[in-house]
Amino acid sequence: MPDLSPHCNTVQPVRYLVAGLMCCGLSQAAHAIVPINVTIIPPEGISGETSVSINGQSGNKDEQEYSVNGLVRFKKNTDLFVLLGDYSYSETNDVTDEDELFLHGRWVRQDQFGESVDSELFVQYQYDDFADISGRRLAGANVRWRNEEKNLTSERQFIVGTGLFYESETSEQTSVTDDTIRANIYTNLVYRHTGDFPYVASASTYIQPAVDDLSDLRLLGVGSINFPIRPSLSVGFDIEVKHNSIPFSDVKKTDVDYGVSLSYEF
Repeated sequence: MPDLSPHCNTVQPVRYLVAGLMCCGLSQAAHAIVPINVTIIPPEGISGETSVSINGQSGNKDEQEYSVNGLVRFKKNTDLFVLLGDYSYSETNDVTDEDELFLHGRWVRQDQFGESVDSELFVQYQYDDFADISGRRLAGANVRWRNEEKNLTSERQFIVGTGLFYESETSEQTSVTDDTIRANIYTNLVYRHTGDFPYVASASTYIQPAVDDLSDLRLLGVGSINFPIRPSLSVGFDIEVKHNSIPFSDVKKTDVDYGVSLSYEF
């Protein structure tokens, strides 16, 4: 995130608007938003960000909600290692109504196949009890092309990637496991405005059909906009849409999560 020291007077009015929106937004149920890497050119060494949300209610309804997510990067020359994680849990009147974990590790070798053409290897694990997924494990590889532009007040990065991955998924209700090879087509756009009203907007889309049955389709879309309120501290508005065309059991095919988060960058 940009250093706000020179822009304190400009950002001050936004701070009160953000504070009001947070009071409303953080009262939403705990949400599972896949973190997005919004740093266009990561610094050498270790960097990352983390956010936490804890909410509760007592009286006629006892409710506790917890959500934590984070992103850690390590960059050395043309190698970039990224670890993403998210955990959300909530219960109402001692009954669990959300329990979801997402972990994703990725190694990027920049310029592997030419200028701005990178290779990627990745592994992932997740579970979502209320989507009837007790475990989803995958490993795969991508080739991606990236384009970066920068001027006095903004930066932009656009990435298009494609590849394959092996997936093993187990049903929570029946313990049945499906093994599938999926194609992976994704885009990632990050726009960073560094002028008088700084913000970072990002959007990612993933299309993941099974290679032997194109009707067996996974879709994921994630969007966010983040406003810095202090050096290394920002507030963000996030939305995530997940679609599974062939779920294990009689659960809804599409989930939408949204919310507000307070993030610290290091």
